[in-house]
Amino acid sequence: MTETKKIRKVLLTQPNYSWSEKRTWKMYPYSLAVLNACIKDSFKTELFDPNFDNLSDEEILDSLRKSNADAVTLGTNSTEYVKTIEHMTSLIKTALPNAIVIEGGVLPTVAIGTAMKDKNVNYWVMGEGELAFPKLLNELNNSRHNLSEIKGLAYYENGKAMISRQEGHIEDLNSMPFADYGNLNIMDYGNQQLKYAQGLCARRLPYALTVTSRGCSYRCTFCSVPVISGSEVRVRSAENVLKEIDVMYKQGIKEVIFLDDHFLSNRKRVIDIMKGLIERKYDLTWKCVNLIVWLLDEELLDLMKKSGCYQITVSIESGNQDVLNKIIKKPVNLARVPGILSIARKKGLEIIANFIIGFPGETWEQIRDTFAYAEKLDVDLVNFHIATPLPNTDFAKRCIEEGYLPEDFNEKVASVGYTHGAISTDEFLAEELQILRAFEWDRINFRSKERKEAIARIQGISMEELENWRKETRHKLGVNVVK
Repeated sequence: MTETKKIRKVLLTQPNYSWSEKRTWKMYPYSLAVLNACIKDSFKTELFDPNFDNLSDEEILDSLRKSNADAVTLGTNSTEYVKTIEHMTSLIKTALPNAIVIEGGVLPTVAIGTAMKDKNVNYWVMGEGELAFPKLLNELNNSRHNLSEIKGLAYYENGKAMISRQEGHIEDLNSMPFADYGNLNIMDYGNQQLKYAQGLCARRLPYALTVTSRGCSYRCTFCSVPVISGSEVRVRSAENVLKEIDVMYKQGIKEVIFLDDHFLSNRKRVIDIMKGLIERKYDLTWKCVNLIVWLLDEELLDLMKKSGCYQITVSIESGNQDVLNKIIKKPVNLARVPGILSIARKKGLEIIANFIIGFPGETWEQIRDTFAYAEKLDVDLVNFHIATPLPNTDFAKRCIEEGYLPEDFNEKVASVGYTHGAISTDEFLAEELQILRAFEWDRINFRSKERKEAIARIQGISMEELENWRKETRHKLGVNVVK
């Protein structure tokens, strides 16, 4: 219990991700906007997004000083950007040495040990921050605060790490406020076409993002969703979702992109959302970044098309049934997938299919099966990713147990992407996977003029840009291809 200065103004920010020399997008800071909605009635707030304007260190320092914030919260969206995040916290402390720095998001949630090595941060919020973050701010404003009862919070006390992990998740998502972007102009974001981002590249502008459910009940070994959002799906009601879409539409939004990990978890809810969109007769299109392929059928696909959906993304992961059953633990029946996608194609929907290669226990022939299967699918675009051991997933734990990763991997965190091989086994080398992935991606996707045109449309790029993208991907094997 200690005394502290009163917090009156809170700055919500994120790093400039272009510092990582990886491709970055001017994407809505959705999570920060939700946090802003949770605290704006109790504190003066400001959102600051150096990523959108690609600000330099000097420009960021100047903006931070002008904010004169008492507390700064930094959102993190991936473990890939540890160094980038640390650089941003150093800038915050340089500009605002007396401000309280709070870090939340993916990094502290999945790798609190790594996050807590950053001495420029005062507090770390793990898991869903909508509860712990306001509690922390309010408690810090007590003349003699006590943080021990706040779940999902980490900090140092007398040099000792105090970590109180989140217990459970927010059950009633309808109680959460809609994202509030405050001082930011949403049309600046909504009118940005996110080239090369595929599922996030809107066909119509201005667009908006939202999340209508959290968590996933499936336990795919590589996936970090259960670690971040939980293994039980929680949903916003159809009425709640439609109310938010009403607000977006009145603001001038022409397309909505759903960021849900398991949008189809509640069939009745999804049907009610789509029927609500049809009844409204809005001039609106939509899509979801990922759909569970085995839950799709003709009724759903028909309603999707009629309600404004124009594109589906499905993650099949492997073209070998044994790999799916025994290694990935994903309940996809490969024999049924072509029929489902054929229905989607007949409805006029664009289709993107995702695959992953390079798991421990996967043979070279099984990897080749994935490319052969993908080549036969009637889809517009296939993506191939190299299996990446994300901290605290079953995949990472297996890699540690079998000696492919160091024992402290979960807290060291490898800053790799999905085109970079992280492990080698007796069956394959990481370098082989990178070469194979890049050249098979090129061979399968761009084998006809029609496919090239479809992919250019999906990626929001010209044919000239497409050819340059192909060449750069081959030359760099997809690693750190910056556009």
